[in-house]
Amino acid sequence: MRNSAERLKEILSVFKKYHFPKEITPEKLKLALEDLGPTFIKMGQIMASREDLIPKEYCQELARLRSAVKPMPYETVKSILEGEYNCKLEKKFKDFSKEPIGSASIAQVHKAKLLDGTLVAVKVQREQIEELMKIDMNLLKKAISILHINKFMGDIIDLVAVVDEMYIRAKEEMDFNIELQHIKEFTKNNQDLVYIKPIKVYEDLSSSTILVMEYIEGNKINELTTLNKLGYDLNEIGEKLAHNYIKQAIDDGFYHADPHSDNIKIIDGKIAYLDFGMMGSLSKYSRELLEECIRAIVSDDIALVARILVLLDTKKDIVDYMKLKNDIKMVLERNKKVEISSIDIKSFTSEIFALLQSNAITLPKEITMLIRGIVVLEGTLEEISPEINLIQVLEKRFDYTNILSKNKVRDFFLNSLKSGGNLMLIPNELLTTLKGVNSGELRFNIELTDSKHQIDRIERIVHLIIITVLDVAFIIGTSQIIVNIEDNLPIIFHMYLLGAIICTTWLLYKLLMSKFRKY
Repeated sequence: MRNSAERLKEILSVFKKYHFPKEITPEKLKLALEDLGPTFIKMGQIMASREDLIPKEYCQELARLRSAVKPMPYETVKSILEGEYNCKLEKKFKDFSKEPIGSASIAQVHKAKLLDGTLVAVKVQREQIEELMKIDMNLLKKAISILHINKFMGDIIDLVAVVDEMYIRAKEEMDFNIELQHIKEFTKNNQDLVYIKPIKVYEDLSSSTILVMEYIEGNKINELTTLNKLGYDLNEIGEKLAHNYIKQAIDDGFYHADPHSDNIKIIDGKIAYLDFGMMGSLSKYSRELLEECIRAIVSDDIALVARILVLLDTKKDIVDYMKLKNDIKMVLERNKKVEISSIDIKSFTSEIFALLQSNAITLPKEITMLIRGIVVLEGTLEEISPEINLIQVLEKRFDYTNILSKNKVRDFFLNSLKSGGNLMLIPNELLTTLKGVNSGELRFNIELTDSKHQIDRIERIVHLIIITVLDVAFIIGTSQIIVNIEDNLPIIFHMYLLGAIICTTWLLYKLLMSKFRKY
Protein backbone atom coordinates (compact mmCIF):
# COMPACT_ATOMS: atom_id res chain seq x y z
CA MET A 1 0.00 0.00 0.00
CA ARG A 2 1.37 3.38 -1.02
CA ASN A 3 1.63 6.05 1.65
CA SER A 4 -0.16 9.40 1.51
CA ALA A 5 2.82 11.31 0.13
CA GLU A 6 3.32 8.88 -2.76
CA ARG A 7 -0.37 8.81 -3.58
CA LEU A 8 -0.63 12.62 -3.53
CA LYS A 9 2.32 12.84 -5.90
CA GLU A 10 0.58 10.37 -8.20
CA ILE A 11 -2.71 12.32 -8.15
CA LEU A 12 -1.00 15.63 -8.90
CA SER A 13 1.02 14.08 -11.72
CA VAL A 14 -2.19 12.87 -13.39
CA PHE A 15 -3.73 16.32 -12.99
CA LYS A 16 -0.62 17.80 -14.61
CA LYS A 17 -0.74 15.24 -17.43
CA TYR A 18 -4.24 16.33 -18.42
CA HIS A 19 -3.61 20.04 -17.71
CA PHE A 20 -6.11 20.21 -14.84
CA PRO A 21 -7.76 22.41 -13.83
CA LYS A 22 -7.26 24.79 -16.79
CA GLU A 23 -8.33 22.37 -19.51
CA ILE A 24 -11.27 20.21 -18.42
CA THR A 25 -13.26 18.37 -21.06
CA PRO A 26 -15.50 15.31 -20.70
CA GLU A 27 -12.94 13.09 -22.47
CA LYS A 28 -9.99 14.32 -20.39
CA LEU A 29 -11.94 13.94 -17.16
CA LYS A 30 -12.82 10.32 -17.98
CA LEU A 31 -9.21 9.44 -18.95
CA ALA A 32 -7.85 11.05 -15.79
CA LEU A 33 -10.24 9.11 -13.55
CA GLU A 34 -9.23 5.87 -15.30
CA ASP A 35 -5.54 6.60 -14.66
CA LEU A 36 -6.20 7.40 -10.99
CA GLY A 37 -7.76 3.99 -10.29
CA PRO A 38 -10.77 2.44 -8.51
CA THR A 39 -11.59 5.27 -6.08
CA PHE A 40 -11.76 7.90 -8.78
CA ILE A 41 -13.54 5.58 -11.20
CA LYS A 42 -16.22 5.09 -8.55
CA MET A 43 -16.54 8.85 -8.24
CA GLY A 44 -16.93 9.11 -12.02
CA GLN A 45 -19.62 6.42 -12.03
CA ILE A 46 -21.63 8.37 -9.45
CA MET A 47 -21.11 11.62 -11.32
CA ALA A 48 -22.37 9.94 -14.51
CA SER A 49 -25.83 9.66 -12.97
CA ARG A 50 -26.01 13.23 -11.67
CA GLU A 51 -27.37 15.26 -14.56
CA ASP A 52 -28.81 17.55 -11.91
CA LEU A 53 -25.24 18.52 -10.97
CA ILE A 54 -23.18 18.31 -14.16
CA PRO A 55 -23.81 18.79 -17.90
CA LYS A 56 -25.18 15.97 -20.02
CA GLU A 57 -22.03 15.59 -22.14
CA TYR A 58 -19.99 14.89 -19.00
CA CYS A 59 -22.52 12.31 -17.82
CA GLN A 60 -22.48 10.49 -21.16
CA GLU A 61 -18.69 10.26 -21.20
CA LEU A 62 -18.36 9.22 -17.55
CA ALA A 63 -21.00 6.48 -18.04
CA ARG A 64 -18.32 4.58 -19.97
CA LEU A 65 -16.42 4.09 -16.71
CA ARG A 66 -18.87 1.38 -15.65
CA SER A 67 -16.83 -1.23 -17.50
CA ALA A 68 -13.41 0.43 -17.50
CA VAL A 69 -11.84 -0.94 -14.31
CA LYS A 70 -8.81 -3.15 -14.74
CA PRO A 71 -9.52 -6.52 -13.06
CA MET A 72 -7.43 -8.13 -10.34
CA PRO A 73 -5.24 -11.04 -11.48
CA TYR A 74 -6.76 -14.48 -10.93
CA GLU A 75 -4.03 -15.40 -8.45
CA THR A 76 -4.98 -12.41 -6.29
CA VAL A 77 -8.66 -13.40 -6.40
CA LYS A 78 -7.79 -16.98 -5.50
CA SER A 79 -5.63 -15.82 -2.60
CA ILE A 80 -8.43 -13.62 -1.22
CA LEU A 81 -10.98 -16.45 -1.41
CA GLU A 82 -8.71 -19.09 0.12
CA GLY A 83 -7.74 -16.70 2.89
CA GLU A 84 -11.43 -16.01 3.65
CA TYR A 85 -12.49 -19.69 3.50
CA ASN A 86 -9.30 -20.94 5.14
CA CYS A 87 -9.09 -23.80 2.64
CA LYS A 88 -8.27 -24.54 -0.98
CA LEU A 89 -10.65 -23.11 -3.57
CA GLU A 90 -11.46 -26.62 -4.81
CA LYS A 91 -13.04 -27.42 -1.44
CA LYS A 92 -15.80 -24.85 -2.08
CA PHE A 93 -16.19 -24.75 -5.86
CA LYS A 94 -16.26 -27.45 -8.50
CA ASP A 95 -15.22 -24.94 -11.14
CA PHE A 96 -14.14 -21.29 -10.98
CA SER A 97 -13.69 -19.04 -14.02
CA LYS A 98 -10.32 -17.31 -14.16
CA GLU A 99 -11.66 -14.40 -16.21
CA PRO A 100 -14.15 -12.10 -14.47
CA ILE A 101 -17.57 -11.52 -16.03
CA GLY A 102 -17.60 -8.01 -14.57
CA SER A 103 -15.03 -5.68 -13.03
CA ALA A 104 -16.06 -2.63 -11.03
CA SER A 105 -14.33 -0.12 -8.79
CA ILE A 106 -14.92 -1.95 -5.51
CA ALA A 107 -15.18 -5.59 -6.59
CA GLN A 108 -15.22 -7.97 -9.53
CA VAL A 109 -17.49 -10.91 -10.31
CA HIS A 110 -16.53 -14.41 -11.42
CA LYS A 111 -18.71 -17.22 -12.70
CA ALA A 112 -18.35 -20.47 -10.76
CA LYS A 113 -19.97 -23.84 -10.01
CA LEU A 114 -20.72 -25.13 -6.55
CA LEU A 115 -19.80 -28.69 -5.65
CA ASP A 116 -23.33 -29.82 -6.63
CA GLY A 117 -23.00 -28.18 -10.08
CA THR A 118 -25.13 -25.09 -9.36
CA LEU A 119 -24.05 -22.01 -11.31
CA VAL A 120 -23.24 -19.03 -9.11
CA ALA A 121 -21.77 -15.55 -9.36
CA VAL A 122 -18.97 -14.84 -6.88
CA LYS A 123 -18.38 -11.18 -6.03
CA VAL A 124 -14.89 -10.56 -4.62
CA GLN A 125 -13.85 -7.27 -3.05
CA ARG A 126 -10.61 -5.67 -4.21
CA GLU A 127 -7.58 -5.92 -1.98
CA GLN A 128 -7.13 -3.06 0.52
CA ILE A 129 -9.81 -1.02 -1.28
CA GLU A 130 -11.09 0.56 1.94
CA GLU A 131 -7.63 1.76 3.00
CA LEU A 132 -6.91 3.10 -0.49
CA MET A 133 -10.23 4.92 -0.60
CA LYS A 134 -9.62 6.61 2.77
CA ILE A 135 -6.26 7.90 1.57
CA ASP A 136 -7.72 9.04 -1.74
CA MET A 137 -10.62 10.90 -0.12
CA ASN A 138 -8.32 12.92 2.13
CA LEU A 139 -5.80 13.58 -0.61
CA LEU A 140 -8.41 14.51 -3.18
CA LYS A 141 -9.82 17.19 -0.88
CA LYS A 142 -6.29 18.52 -0.34
CA ALA A 143 -5.69 18.59 -4.09
CA ILE A 144 -8.99 20.44 -4.66
CA SER A 145 -7.95 23.02 -2.07
CA ILE A 146 -4.34 23.40 -3.27
CA LEU A 147 -5.25 23.76 -6.95
CA HIS A 148 -8.48 25.73 -6.34
CA ILE A 149 -10.26 23.30 -8.67
CA ASN A 150 -13.77 24.33 -7.62
CA LYS A 151 -12.95 27.91 -8.63
CA PHE A 152 -12.04 26.78 -12.13
CA MET A 153 -14.95 24.36 -12.35
CA GLY A 154 -17.41 27.20 -11.78
CA ASP A 155 -20.97 25.85 -11.82
CA ILE A 156 -20.08 22.63 -13.63
CA ILE A 157 -19.27 20.37 -10.66
CA ASP A 158 -19.12 20.80 -6.89
CA LEU A 159 -16.28 18.31 -6.38
CA VAL A 160 -16.38 18.46 -2.57
CA ALA A 161 -20.07 17.48 -2.57
CA VAL A 162 -19.38 14.68 -5.05
CA VAL A 163 -16.49 13.36 -2.96
CA ASP A 164 -18.53 13.34 0.24
CA GLU A 165 -21.48 11.56 -1.39
CA MET A 166 -19.25 9.00 -3.08
CA TYR A 167 -17.43 8.10 0.13
CA ILE A 168 -20.66 7.60 2.09
CA ARG A 169 -22.10 5.33 -0.61
CA ALA A 170 -18.84 3.45 -1.16
CA LYS A 171 -18.51 2.62 2.55
CA GLU A 172 -21.93 0.99 2.45
CA GLU A 173 -21.08 -0.93 -0.72
CA MET A 174 -17.84 -2.25 0.77
CA ASP A 175 -19.71 -4.30 3.37
CA PHE A 176 -21.18 -7.24 1.48
CA ASN A 177 -23.16 -8.32 4.54
CA ILE A 178 -25.24 -5.19 3.99
CA GLU A 179 -25.74 -6.06 0.33
CA LEU A 180 -26.82 -9.57 1.30
CA GLN A 181 -29.52 -8.14 3.55
CA HIS A 182 -30.53 -5.77 0.75
CA ILE A 183 -31.11 -8.73 -1.58
CA LYS A 184 -33.21 -10.55 1.01
CA GLU A 185 -35.36 -7.49 1.75
CA PHE A 186 -35.82 -6.69 -1.95
CA THR A 187 -36.81 -10.30 -2.68
CA LYS A 188 -39.36 -10.27 0.16
CA ASN A 189 -40.90 -6.99 -1.04
CA ASN A 190 -41.30 -8.24 -4.62
CA GLN A 191 -42.10 -11.91 -4.02
CA ASP A 192 -45.70 -11.54 -5.21
CA LEU A 193 -44.74 -10.02 -8.56
CA VAL A 194 -44.50 -12.73 -11.22
CA TYR A 195 -42.48 -10.51 -13.56
CA ILE A 196 -39.66 -9.85 -11.04
CA LYS A 197 -36.95 -12.53 -10.82
CA PRO A 198 -35.76 -13.15 -7.23
CA ILE A 199 -32.05 -13.83 -6.65
CA LYS A 200 -30.90 -16.52 -4.26
CA VAL A 201 -27.91 -15.79 -2.03
CA TYR A 202 -25.64 -18.34 -0.35
CA GLU A 203 -25.06 -17.00 3.13
CA ASP A 204 -22.76 -19.83 4.22
CA LEU A 205 -20.31 -18.91 1.45
CA SER A 206 -20.60 -15.14 1.88
CA SER A 207 -18.87 -12.64 4.16
CA SER A 208 -18.19 -8.91 4.39
CA THR A 209 -15.79 -9.16 1.42
CA ILE A 210 -17.29 -12.08 -0.56
CA LEU A 211 -20.83 -12.49 -1.88
CA VAL A 212 -22.04 -15.68 -3.57
CA MET A 213 -25.31 -15.39 -5.48
CA GLU A 214 -27.37 -17.31 -7.99
CA TYR A 215 -25.97 -16.75 -11.49
CA ILE A 216 -28.47 -14.96 -13.73
CA GLU A 217 -28.23 -15.94 -17.39
CA GLY A 218 -30.55 -13.92 -19.64
CA ASN A 219 -29.78 -10.73 -21.53
CA LYS A 220 -29.07 -7.19 -20.42
CA ILE A 221 -32.14 -5.01 -20.72
CA ASN A 222 -30.48 -2.84 -23.40
CA GLU A 223 -29.61 -5.78 -25.71
CA LEU A 224 -32.54 -4.76 -27.88
CA THR A 225 -31.77 -6.80 -30.99
CA THR A 226 -31.56 -10.06 -29.04
CA LEU A 227 -34.66 -9.30 -26.97
CA ASN A 228 -36.64 -8.50 -30.14
CA LYS A 229 -35.53 -11.79 -31.72
CA LEU A 230 -36.70 -13.62 -28.59
CA GLY A 231 -40.14 -12.07 -29.02
CA TYR A 232 -40.14 -9.64 -26.11
CA ASP A 233 -42.34 -6.54 -26.18
CA LEU A 234 -39.94 -3.76 -25.18
CA ASN A 235 -42.78 -1.36 -24.36
CA GLU A 236 -44.24 -3.92 -21.95
CA ILE A 237 -40.84 -4.36 -20.32
CA GLY A 238 -40.46 -0.59 -19.98
CA GLU A 239 -43.92 -0.13 -18.48
CA LYS A 240 -43.45 -2.95 -15.95
CA LEU A 241 -40.03 -1.58 -15.01
CA ALA A 242 -41.51 1.89 -14.42
CA HIS A 243 -44.48 0.57 -12.40
CA ASN A 244 -42.21 -1.61 -10.29
CA TYR A 245 -39.81 1.22 -9.54
CA ILE A 246 -42.64 3.44 -8.33
CA LYS A 247 -43.86 0.54 -6.16
CA GLN A 248 -40.37 0.13 -4.68
CA ALA A 249 -40.16 3.80 -3.73
CA ILE A 250 -43.72 4.70 -2.69
CA ASP A 251 -45.15 1.40 -1.41
CA ASP A 252 -42.04 -0.37 -0.06
CA GLY A 253 -39.85 2.60 0.82
CA PHE A 254 -36.88 0.49 -0.35
CA TYR A 255 -35.62 0.82 -3.90
CA HIS A 256 -32.70 0.09 -6.22
CA ALA A 257 -30.70 3.32 -6.30
CA ASP A 258 -28.66 2.55 -9.42
CA PRO A 259 -31.06 1.06 -12.02
CA HIS A 260 -28.89 1.61 -15.11
CA SER A 261 -29.03 -0.89 -17.97
CA ASP A 262 -25.91 -2.84 -16.87
CA ASN A 263 -27.68 -3.69 -13.60
CA ILE A 264 -30.87 -5.15 -15.11
CA LYS A 265 -31.36 -8.38 -17.06
CA ILE A 266 -34.33 -10.06 -18.73
CA ILE A 267 -34.68 -13.81 -18.20
CA ASP A 268 -37.64 -16.11 -18.87
CA GLY A 269 -39.98 -13.14 -19.23
CA LYS A 270 -38.88 -11.64 -15.92
CA ILE A 271 -36.94 -8.56 -14.86
CA ALA A 272 -33.86 -9.34 -12.77
CA TYR A 273 -32.09 -6.58 -10.88
CA LEU A 274 -28.36 -7.03 -10.26
CA ASP A 275 -25.89 -5.37 -7.87
CA PHE A 276 -27.71 -4.44 -4.68
CA GLY A 277 -24.82 -2.51 -3.16
CA MET A 278 -26.50 0.86 -3.63
CA MET A 279 -30.06 0.83 -2.29
CA GLY A 280 -32.20 3.69 -1.05
CA SER A 281 -34.86 3.87 1.63
CA LEU A 282 -37.67 6.30 2.39
CA SER A 283 -39.35 6.83 5.76
CA LYS A 284 -43.13 6.56 5.92
CA TYR A 285 -43.34 10.31 6.54
CA SER A 286 -41.29 11.10 3.41
CA ARG A 287 -43.28 8.62 1.32
CA GLU A 288 -46.58 10.16 2.36
CA LEU A 289 -45.38 13.68 1.63
CA LEU A 290 -43.77 12.63 -1.66
CA GLU A 291 -46.92 10.86 -2.81
CA GLU A 292 -49.03 13.88 -1.93
CA CYS A 293 -46.56 16.15 -3.75
CA ILE A 294 -46.81 14.02 -6.90
CA ARG A 295 -50.61 14.19 -6.70
CA ALA A 296 -50.37 17.96 -6.36
CA ILE A 297 -48.06 18.24 -9.39
CA VAL A 298 -50.36 16.03 -11.48
CA SER A 299 -53.43 18.08 -10.46
CA ASP A 300 -51.54 21.40 -10.87
CA ASP A 301 -52.08 22.36 -7.20
CA ILE A 302 -49.26 24.90 -6.91
CA ALA A 303 -50.05 25.97 -3.34
CA LEU A 304 -49.92 22.38 -2.08
CA VAL A 305 -46.63 21.68 -3.88
CA ALA A 306 -45.14 24.74 -2.18
CA ARG A 307 -46.41 23.70 1.27
CA ILE A 308 -44.96 20.19 0.92
CA LEU A 309 -41.57 21.47 -0.24
CA VAL A 310 -41.44 23.74 2.82
CA LEU A 311 -42.35 20.80 5.07
CA LEU A 312 -39.58 18.68 3.48
CA ASP A 313 -36.96 21.43 3.81
CA THR A 314 -34.24 20.21 6.17
CA LYS A 315 -32.88 23.71 6.90
CA LYS A 316 -36.27 25.04 8.05
CA ASP A 317 -35.23 28.59 7.19
CA ILE A 318 -37.80 31.27 6.42
CA VAL A 319 -38.91 30.84 2.80
CA ASP A 320 -40.34 33.54 0.57
CA TYR A 321 -43.58 31.69 0.03
CA MET A 322 -44.90 33.98 -2.70
CA LYS A 323 -41.67 33.66 -4.71
CA LEU A 324 -41.70 29.89 -4.25
CA LYS A 325 -45.26 29.60 -5.57
CA ASN A 326 -44.44 31.79 -8.56
CA ASP A 327 -41.34 29.71 -9.37
CA ILE A 328 -43.34 26.46 -9.13
CA LYS A 329 -46.03 27.95 -11.35
CA MET A 330 -43.44 28.87 -14.00
CA VAL A 331 -41.93 25.35 -14.01
CA LEU A 332 -45.30 23.59 -14.19
CA GLU A 333 -46.64 25.94 -16.87
CA ARG A 334 -43.56 25.39 -19.04
CA ASN A 335 -44.12 21.64 -18.90
CA LYS A 336 -47.92 21.91 -19.37
CA LYS A 337 -47.23 23.12 -22.90
CA VAL A 338 -45.67 19.74 -23.70
CA GLU A 339 -47.48 16.43 -24.08
CA ILE A 340 -47.04 14.17 -21.04
CA SER A 341 -45.29 11.54 -23.16
CA SER A 342 -42.81 14.17 -24.43
CA ILE A 343 -41.74 15.62 -21.07
CA ASP A 344 -38.01 15.23 -20.52
CA ILE A 345 -37.85 14.09 -16.91
CA LYS A 346 -34.12 14.90 -16.70
CA SER A 347 -34.73 18.51 -17.74
CA PHE A 348 -37.76 18.68 -15.43
CA THR A 349 -35.61 17.39 -12.55
CA SER A 350 -32.91 19.96 -13.30
CA GLU A 351 -35.56 22.71 -13.22
CA ILE A 352 -36.82 21.47 -9.86
CA PHE A 353 -33.30 21.44 -8.39
CA ALA A 354 -32.69 24.98 -9.72
CA LEU A 355 -36.01 26.05 -8.16
CA LEU A 356 -35.03 24.56 -4.80
CA GLN A 357 -31.62 26.20 -4.92
CA SER A 358 -33.03 29.65 -5.76
CA ASN A 359 -35.46 29.35 -2.82
CA ALA A 360 -32.82 28.01 -0.37
CA ILE A 361 -34.73 24.75 0.15
CA THR A 362 -32.74 21.61 0.96
CA LEU A 363 -34.50 18.28 0.55
CA PRO A 364 -33.63 15.28 2.75
CA LYS A 365 -30.87 13.07 1.31
CA GLU A 366 -33.31 10.17 1.06
CA ILE A 367 -35.42 12.24 -1.34
CA THR A 368 -32.49 13.49 -3.44
CA MET A 369 -31.17 9.93 -3.73
CA LEU A 370 -34.55 8.78 -5.04
CA ILE A 371 -34.59 11.63 -7.56
CA ARG A 372 -31.14 10.51 -8.69
CA GLY A 373 -32.45 6.94 -9.08
CA ILE A 374 -35.42 8.21 -11.11
CA VAL A 375 -33.08 10.10 -13.45
CA VAL A 376 -31.00 6.93 -13.94
CA LEU A 377 -34.14 4.86 -14.56
CA GLU A 378 -35.40 7.39 -17.09
CA GLY A 379 -32.11 6.96 -18.97
CA THR A 380 -32.68 3.21 -19.01
CA LEU A 381 -36.25 3.67 -20.27
CA GLU A 382 -34.97 5.94 -23.05
CA GLU A 383 -32.64 3.14 -24.15
CA ILE A 384 -35.20 0.36 -24.29
CA SER A 385 -38.58 2.03 -24.76
CA PRO A 386 -38.66 5.77 -25.54
CA GLU A 387 -42.46 5.65 -25.74
CA ILE A 388 -42.72 4.84 -22.03
CA ASN A 389 -42.48 7.93 -19.86
CA LEU A 390 -42.22 7.72 -16.06
CA ILE A 391 -44.39 10.82 -15.65
CA GLN A 392 -47.17 9.10 -17.63
CA VAL A 393 -47.03 6.14 -15.25
CA LEU A 394 -47.05 8.47 -12.25
CA GLU A 395 -50.06 10.35 -13.62
CA LYS A 396 -52.03 7.09 -13.97
CA ARG A 397 -51.09 5.95 -10.49
CA PHE A 398 -51.94 9.25 -8.81
CA ASP A 399 -55.13 10.02 -10.72
CA TYR A 400 -57.49 11.65 -8.21
CA THR A 401 -60.29 9.33 -9.35
CA ASN A 402 -58.50 6.59 -7.41
CA ILE A 403 -58.28 8.47 -4.11
CA LEU A 404 -61.58 7.11 -2.78
CA SER A 405 -60.22 3.58 -2.91
CA LYS A 406 -57.73 4.42 -0.14
CA ASN A 407 -58.61 3.27 3.37
CA LYS A 408 -59.93 5.79 5.90
CA VAL A 409 -56.85 5.72 8.09
CA ARG A 410 -54.69 6.73 5.14
CA ASP A 411 -57.13 9.51 4.20
CA PHE A 412 -57.18 10.78 7.78
CA PHE A 413 -53.38 10.85 7.91
CA LEU A 414 -53.08 12.81 4.68
CA ASN A 415 -55.83 15.27 5.64
CA SER A 416 -54.32 15.82 9.08
CA LEU A 417 -50.89 16.21 7.48
CA LYS A 418 -52.20 18.90 5.14
CA SER A 419 -53.98 20.68 8.00
CA GLY A 420 -50.86 20.50 10.13
CA GLY A 421 -48.79 21.76 7.21
CA ASN A 422 -51.10 24.75 6.83
CA LEU A 423 -50.76 25.58 10.53
CA MET A 424 -46.97 25.35 10.35
CA LEU A 425 -46.88 27.67 7.36
CA ILE A 426 -49.01 30.48 8.87
CA PRO A 427 -46.09 32.20 10.67
CA ASN A 428 -43.87 31.71 7.62
CA GLU A 429 -46.41 33.23 5.22
CA LEU A 430 -47.17 36.09 7.59
CA LEU A 431 -43.49 36.96 7.93
CA THR A 432 -43.06 36.74 4.17
CA THR A 433 -45.94 39.20 3.72
CA LEU A 434 -44.43 41.61 6.24
CA LYS A 435 -41.03 41.30 4.54
CA GLY A 436 -42.73 42.12 1.25
CA VAL A 437 -44.20 45.26 2.77
CA ASN A 438 -40.82 46.24 4.21
CA SER A 439 -38.95 45.69 0.95
CA GLY A 440 -41.53 47.56 -1.10
CA GLU A 441 -42.75 44.46 -2.98
CA LEU A 442 -46.19 44.98 -1.43
CA ARG A 443 -47.64 48.44 -0.95
CA PHE A 444 -50.66 49.61 1.05
CA ASN A 445 -52.25 52.97 0.31
CA ILE A 446 -52.72 54.09 3.92
CA GLU A 447 -52.22 57.64 5.20
CA LEU A 448 -50.95 57.51 8.77
CA THR A 449 -51.91 60.67 10.66
CA ASP A 450 -51.03 59.22 14.05
CA SER A 451 -48.24 56.76 13.31
CA LYS A 452 -47.95 55.16 16.76
CA HIS A 453 -51.72 54.77 17.11
CA GLN A 454 -52.09 53.42 13.61
CA ILE A 455 -49.19 50.94 14.04
CA ASP A 456 -50.76 49.64 17.26
CA ARG A 457 -54.04 49.25 15.43
CA ILE A 458 -52.37 47.32 12.57
CA GLU A 459 -50.70 45.01 15.08
CA ARG A 460 -54.09 44.26 16.69
CA ILE A 461 -55.58 43.53 13.27
CA VAL A 462 -52.69 41.17 12.43
CA HIS A 463 -53.20 39.34 15.74
CA LEU A 464 -56.91 38.97 14.96
CA ILE A 465 -56.11 37.60 11.51
CA ILE A 466 -53.71 35.00 12.95
CA ILE A 467 -56.20 33.82 15.58
CA THR A 468 -58.99 33.71 12.98
CA VAL A 469 -56.96 31.60 10.58
CA LEU A 470 -55.94 29.26 13.41
CA ASP A 471 -59.59 28.97 14.48
CA VAL A 472 -60.67 28.07 10.94
CA ALA A 473 -57.87 25.50 10.65
CA PHE A 474 -58.85 23.87 13.96
CA ILE A 475 -62.53 23.75 12.96
CA ILE A 476 -61.71 22.21 9.56
CA GLY A 477 -59.40 19.72 11.25
CA THR A 478 -62.07 18.54 13.71
CA SER A 479 -64.61 18.30 10.88
CA GLN A 480 -62.32 16.12 8.75
CA ILE A 481 -61.59 13.83 11.68
CA ILE A 482 -65.32 13.35 12.40
CA VAL A 483 -66.03 12.63 8.70
CA ASN A 484 -63.18 10.13 8.28
CA ILE A 485 -63.27 8.36 11.65
CA GLU A 486 -66.63 7.27 12.99
CA ASP A 487 -65.58 6.02 16.41
CA ASN A 488 -62.57 5.93 18.75
CA LEU A 489 -61.67 9.55 18.01
CA PRO A 490 -57.87 10.05 18.36
CA ILE A 491 -56.23 12.45 20.80
CA ILE A 492 -55.51 14.92 17.98
CA PHE A 493 -59.31 15.44 17.68
CA HIS A 494 -59.51 16.64 21.27
CA MET A 495 -56.46 18.87 20.74
CA TYR A 496 -58.04 20.44 17.62
CA LEU A 497 -61.38 20.85 19.46
CA LEU A 498 -59.70 22.54 22.43
CA GLY A 499 -57.82 24.87 20.07
CA ALA A 500 -61.07 25.76 18.27
CA ILE A 501 -62.86 26.51 21.59
CA ILE A 502 -60.02 28.73 22.85
CA CYS A 503 -59.69 30.68 19.57
CA THR A 504 -63.47 31.11 19.15
CA THR A 505 -63.88 32.27 22.76
CA TRP A 506 -61.05 34.79 22.33
CA LEU A 507 -62.54 36.13 19.09
CA LEU A 508 -66.02 36.49 20.66
CA TYR A 509 -64.50 38.32 23.64
CA LYS A 510 -62.65 40.75 21.34
CA LEU A 511 -65.81 41.29 19.27
CA LEU A 512 -67.93 42.07 22.33
CA MET A 513 -65.27 44.38 23.79
CA SER A 514 -65.07 46.34 20.55
CA LYS A 515 -68.89 46.78 20.59
CA PHE A 516 -68.88 48.04 24.21
CA ARG A 517 -66.13 50.58 23.39
CA LYS A 518 -68.31 52.08 20.66
CA TYR A 519 -71.05 52.83 23.16
